[in-house]
Amino acid sequence: MSAAPVRWGILGPGNIARDFRAGATGSTTGTIAALGTRNPGRPELAVHFPGIRVVTGYEALIADPGIDAIYIATPHSHHAHWAIAAAQAGKHVLCEKPMGVCAAETEAMFIAARTAGTFLGEAFMYRFHPLASRIAELIRADAIGAVRMIRSSFGFAVPEEARAGHRLFKPELGGGAILDLAGYPVSMAGLIAGARSGGAIPMPDTIRAVGHIGPSGVDEWTSALLRFPGGIMADLSCSVSVRQENVLHVMGTTGRLEVDQFWFAGGKTGGTNTMRLIRPDGSREAIAVDEPRHLYSFQFEAANRAIRSGATEFARPGLDAADSIATARIVDRWLAEIRA
Repeated sequence: MSAAPVRWGILGPGNIARDFRAGATGSTTGTIAALGTRNPGRPELAVHFPGIRVVTGYEALIADPGIDAIYIATPHSHHAHWAIAAAQAGKHVLCEKPMGVCAAETEAMFIAARTAGTFLGEAFMYRFHPLASRIAELIRADAIGAVRMIRSSFGFAVPEEARAGHRLFKPELGGGAILDLAGYPVSMAGLIAGARSGGAIPMPDTIRAVGHIGPSGVDEWTSALLRFPGGIMADLSCSVSVRQENVLHVMGTTGRLEVDQFWFAGGKTGGTNTMRLIRPDGSREAIAVDEPRHLYSFQFEAANRAIRSGATEFARPGLDAADSIATARIVDRWLAEIRA
């Protein structure tokens, strides 16, 4: 394993890139060495990315010899292009979700990384937090018996006055609730449905979905019903113009598990998330997962470990290549259902 810290370049200085930088603060396994932007004169760059070298243009960042790995935080429609270009330049890549706007793009990205012998991972930050591992452990330990149903959502409402220019409401940028958010409940349901068989995301044998297409042409709120092998049912929803409860419910033969605001665990900057284990007699057990570290630090450290060890994809509980492709295929089918 290499002892040298991984030198990262951020491609695209948006809001999610700020979270990535915050998660990298204090790491001994990796460092943010540069930021690639097409507008290097923006004054807010120095505020949100203090002390980080600014490189003009994405191409220049990918070609920079002082960079080992690229974090891609552009709009969804640009992910595949830059991930493949980075792999061809010999750079490792951590790509924001969704990795591609369709499964074919996701597969092409992994082919490029394998050909180059470089690492490629999808940045579902929740997967690396100890809370995700604890949920999988409870399922494997039969804390609620055999899983029968899963209910999961990720939904928020972009203010109406902000929608006209927002990337989430632009089809050409891969906007819409499904591309931006469906991967969260889909991958969460897959984690639970596959918990007893090694954690791989199983392909559902049935997908049914409905949704609302807004005036901009993107899906604004939508729900899907999935049936996984073994009869496990998953009721999933996502939205960009409807606020949802975002509580994970897992129902089994001997109880149920509830987790509030699962995607952000105890909060971005750390904290406690208390799960509720509810038994058939109504008795409740509180299971607290306390973690003071930044939510995005776990993802950063996992990517650094993989790169420094010579791995080309994440180990579980992260999404490996097969899991990212399975998630993309399910999302493809969800999209196809509501546009039929």
